[in-house]
Amino acid sequence: MSKYTALSRAQLSFEYLHTNSTTHEFLFGALAELLDNSRDAAATKVNIFTVQREDLRGGCMLCFLDDGDGMEPDEVSSVMRFGSSCKKSGESNMIGQYGNGLKSGSMRIGKDFVLFTKKENTMSCLMLSRTFHETENLNEVIVPMPSWNRQTRLPLPAHDDDREKHSIELDLILKYSPFNTKKQLFEQFDKIDSDTGTLVVVYNLKTLDDGEPEIDIYTDPQDILLTQMDYEKEYEDEREHFTIPEKKSFRAYTAVLYQEPRMRIYVQNSKVRTKRLETLTHLTKQYEYSSARFKARSEKETFEAENRCKLAEERAREAESDARSVERRLGEGGSKEERMEMRIAQRHAIECRRDCEVLKKLAERKRKSLKEPKTLRFTFGLNIQNRKCFGMFVYNCSRLIKMYERVGPQLEGGSSGVGVIGVVNVPYLVLEPTHNKQDFADAKEYRHLLRALGEHLHHYWQVCGVVDPRTGSGVRNFWAEFGYFTNKWTEEPSQEPKYMKKRLMKTNQWMQCDRCLKWRVLPFSHANYKVNESLSDEWTCHQNPDVNYNKCMIAEQQIKIPSASIAQKPFEDKTPKKAIEAPRDRKKSGEERRKSAADDIIARRSSKRSVSPIVMSRTPETAKKSSSKLVSKSTPKPPKAVVSEKKSDNVKENSSRIPSKRNTVEPPGFDREEYKRLKEKYKKKAAAAVEDEEESEEEEEKPTVKKNGILGSKRSITPQKSTELPNKKPKENKPNNHHADIASPNKNNNIEKVEAPREVVNLKKIQDKLAESLRLCLHYFSPPSWPTKKEDLINLDLDKLLDFPLNKFFDTYEVNLTELIAQYQQHASDAEKRAETTETKLANLRKLVMQLLKPSLNFDTETDCNTDEIGDNVDEILAAVVKESTKSSQPSDVTS
Repeated sequence: MSKYTALSRAQLSFEYLHTNSTTHEFLFGALAELLDNSRDAAATKVNIFTVQREDLRGGCMLCFLDDGDGMEPDEVSSVMRFGSSCKKSGESNMIGQYGNGLKSGSMRIGKDFVLFTKKENTMSCLMLSRTFHETENLNEVIVPMPSWNRQTRLPLPAHDDDREKHSIELDLILKYSPFNTKKQLFEQFDKIDSDTGTLVVVYNLKTLDDGEPEIDIYTDPQDILLTQMDYEKEYEDEREHFTIPEKKSFRAYTAVLYQEPRMRIYVQNSKVRTKRLETLTHLTKQYEYSSARFKARSEKETFEAENRCKLAEERAREAESDARSVERRLGEGGSKEERMEMRIAQRHAIECRRDCEVLKKLAERKRKSLKEPKTLRFTFGLNIQNRKCFGMFVYNCSRLIKMYERVGPQLEGGSSGVGVIGVVNVPYLVLEPTHNKQDFADAKEYRHLLRALGEHLHHYWQVCGVVDPRTGSGVRNFWAEFGYFTNKWTEEPSQEPKYMKKRLMKTNQWMQCDRCLKWRVLPFSHANYKVNESLSDEWTCHQNPDVNYNKCMIAEQQIKIPSASIAQKPFEDKTPKKAIEAPRDRKKSGEERRKSAADDIIARRSSKRSVSPIVMSRTPETAKKSSSKLVSKSTPKPPKAVVSEKKSDNVKENSSRIPSKRNTVEPPGFDREEYKRLKEKYKKKAAAAVEDEEESEEEEEKPTVKKNGILGSKRSITPQKSTELPNKKPKENKPNNHHADIASPNKNNNIEKVEAPREVVNLKKIQDKLAESLRLCLHYFSPPSWPTKKEDLINLDLDKLLDFPLNKFFDTYEVNLTELIAQYQQHASDAEKRAETTETKLANLRKLVMQLLKPSLNFDTETDCNTDEIGDNVDEILAAVVKESTKSSQPSDVTS
């Protein structure tokens, strides 16, 4: 660098401090930059509070106090390097990556800030003040940074020049900061009550055009709100207008700022109840999404790794060349100093080559990772506590970047997706955030992420249970169960106790311990589920009623979220059209005919009660036309026998295995759209089989019914033997029969044994098990006041089970159980009172007995006792008196 000393250098003007701060449009995003620094410093507690100072612009100072690692004097000086950060690393999980958050965030809030930090045995102070530069008319950025010994509180520099510099820096801080004396300055260090920590004080806060400060600290003393003019930029929706709480309240914003909160946050000295959004939703499901589209950040990392590898290769070759030159110059001999010079050159060459090999392996690993797909986890759930706030929360390394981002069906303006909250955490290697951490740098890849979220949200909406897959309705009924009675999506939920309790029951209550910072889930029976009752802010593990997790040494409970997959789309039919529409003139074998007829029977019997036109059976008139068509043929072949429902016990048995479309209990994983597609497929196959007139010659031989005393087979029946059969009319369906007759592949009216598909049989078994479990549940939990008897509940059929009012049943059960517990408690209370009364009477009786026995007892005056004390031993004393009286009566009897 010495050869470039005379060259010109770029200078940083103090006006850049203001320009740099304009990247933060959202004020809370600027405040969050300082919280990110505390989190990266491994702080367990951070407090954001204000101090009233009417002499300053804005009327107060905004302070950020944490118990993080703190900084030494050398680390404090590195803070003011713009664009340089020691946190930046491909594998780093730290939030700060650009070395700009403290400067841009603090300058967005106010014109000046002072930083106080402690670490080990040092105390350091730093002031960045635009007021100082404007007053002194300075163009360059000057930052005073004095340091002291923590024990003696003396300046750290030992040389005279350093002491003079320290004195100038201290005078500037006392002149342009809110702390005008050395005592006031050291009082700020005392506010850091831990061994290490940092305090940032921002003053001369920025104001709006009307002179009012941007933050409101008076409306809610325990919160920091944006002023009315700022947060009136409401969330605009095509249907409604409302204000998102996280865009108005800093307390609400910090509650969701981190996906995995590992730091206690206090706003205005009051603790914030941080949230993990995955635990606050109902019917939560998680998807895994893999894509190779996210390449921008990986390509950048690969390019940088390859450049570092090239530079290292050049250094290694240069070092090896220098080492060979030294070896040739010195040869085998030489003095001790020359041999030492040669060894140093060789060692340097070896180290450079080793570093080059390491960077080569790193670059190769980066190139391989460029081709690998990136995997993300999408989590969706229903916000039943406040459904008007819905959308996607996009985090980057657990830091909130975008909130309430609406995707897919949520943008259509209907009811689809309303109330659904989605959460995704995107690492740095997938997407890189902008400098203000309010957006992503690569807009194209971010749009791809939003499209993927929209597709998964569409699938979640179909399978979560809000919408009835058969009718496509039921959204309003679902929300009505939780206290939402209209289609106005901005409506607040009902505050009736029963609806509040139901909303609380459907979501788990998670609490974070103030000591170990581990998360615990509270059991349902705990007091936090009582309506209008809240838990204490200072909560620790020993307050957990769950004995398995009531100690800080126990591992943290993991969130268990059911997984889902978008691979099976219930609304998509992937069956090729050719597979559904079979050509009519195609010849079929006997095995295919039998299979088609069997499938048609199963499909028709399963849709016996259905009114859907898709699966509706043919009418008797259609069957009659088909039968007359068969009779009119002039071929000598016998007609196809008509299958009768009464003659086929096997068919009846197999068809009963197919659940009816109406009022059917659908087990988990049941795909109704796929089931409908299969029924339609079987129906078309059977229709083609009925109208096909030619028989295949490769049919298997099967026994036929006994006719005229002869037991024949299919091949033994010739056209000459059955010439009279075409003159007979085939059987027709009766008018009350809902099933169309199907021509059997057998010629002699023989019914084959038809087996249902394996999937249908398994579905029937699952259905029967579920129905039996539900009957047992109703039988054992039947309330005494329920109108139906227990014996009748155990024998309910499937239709009655489907129509059974489960909500009313368990509400009655809960009411009766509450009344029963109240009765037992009353009985216990009455028994306790009777016991106390009896005990009191018995004690009085003992005292009276003791008073009667006292004349017969020989108590000395010195050892006389209180009768109340002896009353407890009255039984023993009474026994002794009886025994003594018995002994005294025996001599008198002898004398007599």
